[in-house]
Amino acid sequence: MTVRKLSISVPPEVEEIIKAAAAEEGKAVSTWVAEAAVEKARVAALNTQGRAAAQELVAEYESEHGELPKESRRRAREFMMEAGLLDDDSWRAAG
Repeated sequence: MTVRKLSISVPPEVEEIIKAAAAEEGKAVSTWVAEAAVEKARVAALNTQGRAAAQELVAEYESEHGELPKESRRRAREFMMEAGLLDDDSWRAAG
């Protein structure tokens, strides 16, 4: 497998956390960081897919039954935020 070198900058306290975590798992820092980045990207992709599926379900429901009441949207937003599926910034960006 071909690998490429990537340079990142982190605060000193983050560097220490990364080094300790890599050492605990018996991995090189670069391996540990690469695996962490892949996992972060995988989770981000799943969250994007989940949001798209939810938006599709809402659109389908609304095409059959009309617009969801504002209170239902508010409760759904609160639930998703509590479940860690949505943060306030992504909600505002989505409209």
